[in-house]
Amino acid sequence: MIPKLLSKTLLFFILASLAASCVSKKDLVYLQEEDLASSKDTTLSYQRGDYRLQVNDIVDVKVRSMNPEANTLFDGGGNNNQNMNAGIRSGGDIYYMTGYSVNDSGYIDLPVLGLIEVEGLTIPETKQAIRTEVEKYYSKYYLRVQLGGIRYSALGEFNRPGKYTALQNQLTIFEAIANAGDLNTVANRDRVQIIRQYPDGTKIHTINLLDRNIIHSPYYFIQPNDIIYVEPLQRKTLGFGVNAASTLTTFVSILSSGLALILAIQGL
Repeated sequence: MIPKLLSKTLLFFILASLAASCVSKKDLVYLQEEDLASSKDTTLSYQRGDYRLQVNDIVDVKVRSMNPEANTLFDGGGNNNQNMNAGIRSGGDIYYMTGYSVNDSGYIDLPVLGLIEVEGLTIPETKQAIRTEVEKYYSKYYLRVQLGGIRYSALGEFNRPGKYTALQNQLTIFEAIANAGDLNTVANRDRVQIIRQYPDGTKIHTINLLDRNIIHSPYYFIQPNDIIYVEPLQRKTLGFGVNAASTLTTFVSILSSGLALILAIQGL
């Protein structure tokens, strides 16, 4: 009688656990909208503030004039192209080799032009500050200033967690996630943390990737040196499998051990 009752109890527990372990579609689909009919083909606006340079950012600066010798000086004696080619071959950070890092005092050190303070400036403001110095030497020139890539870290429930560099001027949160191989099945998509650096310190922002209103958020675009952390769903921390099949495997093992124990006790 007792073994039969115990078997029914175990069966009920297994079935209930299997149902609880399954990750629903609602937990996985990005940019959800309650009223799909009214949101069809709707244009979603977003906030994109001007990024201001911080210490350790890398700025890519190119100066070209009518003077070939001066161009060689601005290129660091011609080593920039060699460094870029080496960076491409090795799969490393190109701009780390060819760009100019903002030092702890907030300056970049450019050939010929010397130290220029850029911390707290936007890219257009930085370009203007550099242009002011370039015009002391040349009346005709070409100047290009851009952010030397966007570096960020992906931690937690990513398929490929790690440090990444996007060689572009802007990067959305979904592009950053795609670079890291997307989130795995047990990632908690409605509670993603962005650890962001500010001049006065670090702040942690929590966003919901399941809600399409994330597009309106100031955190829709990744900034240099952001850390994206994704915690697991509660069912993973409780020890359930990723899906019903893996959970069933776990409970079959537990059930086999339990039955073996019951038979051993009955044999005593």
